[in-house]
Amino acid sequence: MGKKFLENKPIRFWIRDEIEEIIKTENIDRTRFYEFSKLAYEDIIKKFYYTFSDRKNYSPSQIKLEYNLMHFRSELKSEIIDCFFRTYNWTEYLTTIKNVIPYSTQKVFLILCEGWVYEGCIDEIFTVLNEVGCIKDFYIVSDKFDWFIAVTDMEDNAIFYKR
Repeated sequence: MGKKFLENKPIRFWIRDEIEEIIKTENIDRTRFYEFSKLAYEDIIKKFYYTFSDRKNYSPSQIKLEYNLMHFRSELKSEIIDCFFRTYNWTEYLTTIKNVIPYSTQKVFLILCEGWVYEGCIDEIFTVLNEVGCIKDFYIVSDKFDWFIAVTDMEDNAIFYKR
């Protein structure tokens, strides 16, 4: 993607454009991975927030999605999956994360800290994640909202949370 094309857009759009290019380049079936409806993606973010966040101490107006990581409900069960610095290998790090996803899961949401929401099958999501050049915090969320994985650039780790 040309630098000139990107410099006219706000930074939060760069990741979206990069993902679109990956979908085309990797010939990903758009029934298996796609950007969630622009008319409904905010509903997914709200459902994520109201299901998992500590609303008593942090209201949605006080905290942006990218800073939500430290503010999940204390009653959630959590397990550290991996730390990027263990290997410094993005592909291995993603493989470790992917292997934690419950086997019966068909589709999940991918919520990016920039506010974009995607829905798709596990393999396609990880194909995209493996190709993205610069990604910050993101969440892989069960379509039933009973678990999620938080991957943070700030701490360079991935944590599995379950209700």
